[in-house]
Amino acid sequence: MPKTAAENETRIKGRVERVHFSSPAFTAGKLRSESGDIIQFAGRIFAQEDDRLVLCGKWTTHPKYGRQFQVASMEYDQDLDIEGLANYIAKHPDIKGIGPAKARAIAERFGRDFDRFLVEEPGTIAQAVHVPLETIELLRDTWVETRSVNQAMTTLSAFGLTHLQVTTLVKKFGNAAIGMLRSDPYAIVRLVPGFGFKRVDKIAREKMGAAKEHPGRIRACVIFCVEDALDSGDCWIDYEQLVDKANTLLVMDCLDSRDRIEKALDGLIDAGDLSCCTADNRFLVAMPEIRRMEEELAQVFKQGARPNPRFLELDDDAIRKTISSAASGLNRDQYRAVATALRHTISLVTGGAGSGKTFTISALVGICQEHNHSVILAAPTGKAAKRMEEVVGIDAMTIHRLLGYDGRSFERSAVRPIDTDILIVDEVSMVDVPLAWHLFRAIDLERTAVVLVGDHNQLPPVGPGNLLRDLIRSKVIPTVILEDVIRQAGTLKENSIAILKGEVRKTSEDVLDGRRAWYVIDQFTDPARAQDFVLELFDKILSERLGFNIINDVQVLTPTHKGPLGTCELNIKLQQLVQRKLWDVDVFPSQPGRRPDFLLHDKVMQTKNNYETGVMNGAVGTVVDVAEDGTLTINFEDTLVEVSNDSADLKNLQLAYALTIHKSQGSEFLCSIVIVHKSHSFMHHRNLLYTGVTRASKSAVIVGDRWGIANCAAKRQVDKRNTFLSILLGG
Repeated sequence: MPKTAAENETRIKGRVERVHFSSPAFTAGKLRSESGDIIQFAGRIFAQEDDRLVLCGKWTTHPKYGRQFQVASMEYDQDLDIEGLANYIAKHPDIKGIGPAKARAIAERFGRDFDRFLVEEPGTIAQAVHVPLETIELLRDTWVETRSVNQAMTTLSAFGLTHLQVTTLVKKFGNAAIGMLRSDPYAIVRLVPGFGFKRVDKIAREKMGAAKEHPGRIRACVIFCVEDALDSGDCWIDYEQLVDKANTLLVMDCLDSRDRIEKALDGLIDAGDLSCCTADNRFLVAMPEIRRMEEELAQVFKQGARPNPRFLELDDDAIRKTISSAASGLNRDQYRAVATALRHTISLVTGGAGSGKTFTISALVGICQEHNHSVILAAPTGKAAKRMEEVVGIDAMTIHRLLGYDGRSFERSAVRPIDTDILIVDEVSMVDVPLAWHLFRAIDLERTAVVLVGDHNQLPPVGPGNLLRDLIRSKVIPTVILEDVIRQAGTLKENSIAILKGEVRKTSEDVLDGRRAWYVIDQFTDPARAQDFVLELFDKILSERLGFNIINDVQVLTPTHKGPLGTCELNIKLQQLVQRKLWDVDVFPSQPGRRPDFLLHDKVMQTKNNYETGVMNGAVGTVVDVAEDGTLTINFEDTLVEVSNDSADLKNLQLAYALTIHKSQGSEFLCSIVIVHKSHSFMHHRNLLYTGVTRASKSAVIVGDRWGIANCAAKRQVDKRNTFLSILLGG
């Protein structure tokens, strides 16, 4: 019988005497074996001098370096870590029935002989710690299956990492992950997605004794500060501000801390990990890809004023006649918007709630269809696309779907551009720089005209950039602002628009179907009383007196996650109330700091794009089944998704009875309950309040205190973002 690959491997034990080259992905050096021989080795491992290793591989002859040992994998020649073994057993999601106390008892009792007892005498372990034999046999099967990396798994578990974090590291680096952590734990921030600086810093400082002045720590912190600016919406950060921010976070015990940070920052710029340029006598630091994306977008938008390639044959008189015959009923601004779209390669239509943006889109689509031009409608979110589709009357899709994104790559690009004559993109205020870049690189402007539509009064995107406002300020592409609120828009939209002038109107008088379009309840100076009122709305008013379904029709919106009026606490309270009220289920309070369990009928939200299921970040669904093993079945707008109780996907779900206003963009609800309280005043501005109330299609309910509501409406938009587009396009 032929030997397997594992049987053909040679194992050599020894100590690393010299390292010629070492990186997280490759090491070459010399090992002194137990017999005293000096062995030249190389392979995809991470090793350092004086490491005691067991190298697994085969002998080869290198054309330049001669005979050497080609390493396929490695193990550390050391006993199992007792602390790590206990954490490994207790935290492993596949091993049920062994808690922290019994896991520690196993580790301390069997220690270095754990492997032998587990494989040869599992009953001895079961009897010693009073655990069913079946549980120990399950532990044995799991242990044997991952035997080649168990040492890394147990050692890393001692650092306080979760099982998911440990398996992520071991899957990428194998046993070499141990050496990496010891050499430079901060390299993980750069090499493994999902490991942020603060998390790694806590492990490195508390568990591994890393020095505050560790060079890897300084580099990781500088990059974290730039990425944190991205998370806040900025595309660049001022050099001096970056140094100040890093210095505050690092808290180094040395007089030359700023010099060390500047040296690390300059090194990152020289290596190309960060980009730096000058503007207005300042140094601007950014991630290289974001700077490149905005520079390329600027070049695209500068072509926007070129003639529309699909209506070259129409002069101004012909355009006027075409619009008059095919799209009657347009007001002056709407007419200008349609005419501008017919004349130019890229155009922009913007306006507030009730200004007729969708009616304008419908008119433009009708004209294009009369001229036999193909039209594609797209929007950033599924809900926005669906709403657009229902009103305009033709299919619409998300931008990601249009681009054929599968979670790794975009099917559409400059090589295979979008196949349409006219592309209309709605809700552009939500489009961040990376998505805009991917979209426009997939558009051939020689054949496709683009119409961008959005409300410039809404919040900027969750991601980096401020595309819509940058375009409006620069006037680089032909832009029409719809300034008139249509007379038939109704109380809800009229009152929403009034917020943009600093006015919050009182509860409306008109009653339709037993409810008003506009409610303002502003007497709660105490946040706890405001929370109580929101709970009372769900318990006694929304359904009983206003006729809303409290699951499907109503959405609580708030600026923040924290505090009595933040999403975290409101979701816990609302889950308890709704489960008891509708299904007579008593929800046990969750442990402090832990997310509550998801129950049957719960309203939940996806917090990260899942391209396997097609459920995107921000999608809201309902739990329709909970299996005995805890597997959830969730209905996301007629897409059924299963999420197992121990999968990473579970981390990407949260209760959705209350959402942040930012997360609600692109969505629409029959009733929006918008929390505006002085305790959130540091986040307040009128665009935030405007975005919240314009999510409602039937009734908006503003809950808070008089000062907080007035202050929010009075404060003008202050969310100015640092973008390269604003510099490159001017304005």
